[in-house]
Amino acid sequence: MLRPLMALGRRAGGVCTILAFAGILGCKTGPDLSADYAQTARENYELALGEFTDEDWDEAIQYADFVRIRFPFSRYAVEAELLIARAEYEQGNYLTSQDAFRQFAKLHPTHKHTRNGWVSYMAGVAAYMNGPQRFFLLPPKHQRDQTQIEDALAELEFFFDHYGDTEVARYAEELRDEIKRRLLEHELYVAEYYLDKEKPEAAIGRLETAHATYPGIGLDAEVLFLLGVTYLRLDEVELARATFADLQTQHPEHHRGKQARTFYLPYIHETYGEADPQRKRPDRSPPVPVPPPRPKNKDAAEKPENTAVAPASKK
Repeated sequence: MLRPLMALGRRAGGVCTILAFAGILGCKTGPDLSADYAQTARENYELALGEFTDEDWDEAIQYADFVRIRFPFSRYAVEAELLIARAEYEQGNYLTSQDAFRQFAKLHPTHKHTRNGWVSYMAGVAAYMNGPQRFFLLPPKHQRDQTQIEDALAELEFFFDHYGDTEVARYAEELRDEIKRRLLEHELYVAEYYLDKEKPEAAIGRLETAHATYPGIGLDAEVLFLLGVTYLRLDEVELARATFADLQTQHPEHHRGKQARTFYLPYIHETYGEADPQRKRPDRSPPVPVPPPRPKNKDAAEKPENTAVAPASKK
């Protein structure tokens, strides 16, 4: 799904066919003075661009950093900044790259790649790539911590607030849908975990929030199904009935919709009878904590602490 996104970020495609780019890299201490640098900002930038084209990322950063530091008022210094951000991204230094793209957008708001939204979009791509990725020795990515993925969604929210009408928006929408799907898969995983641990109240909170927050991204049937099952386990009969009815109506061809129609709704009808809006609901109020037992000597005068007293000085 993300192949068009990565193509836009990794290579010059669509709005990114221009080879001059820029980005901030605050952690660099300075260029390597032992390298064979050219005399002018343009020449060194062209050397950096050549190394970038050859995928020599470290060399590209070295030359671009030289331009940035030695020729700070040159227009090539700005282009060198974004070239550094791109090279960090290509090396897989996604957190560094994300910060560089974000800083560039702040410091160079009139740059063409800031105005067309590409820089802010790439900050979101870098944050997404910094999150859990598929690896055969690790649990599935949706089962791991999603903090970086949430950070990517925040980057895209900034993008849509400022650059939602640009050409890059269609790529950002695709990435946003993928991120929301990942977050919803994580919520379903956590809800199923709570159900396995016989904690339906905890599961229902995650499911209700997920249903309200991530609609329309292809997992609605799964969310409704788990909601219905969890309501049944909580003896919320009418909520379960209404949820399974919505499931079979909205997703009649989905296997979860067929389960609702052929099993769960008939089961609820046979077990609890016709729908009854006045049916008594279970008490789902949180338990009241029990205070610890009162100490036996609570009313007795407290003994003063045994503190050391300094002896009086001799006169």
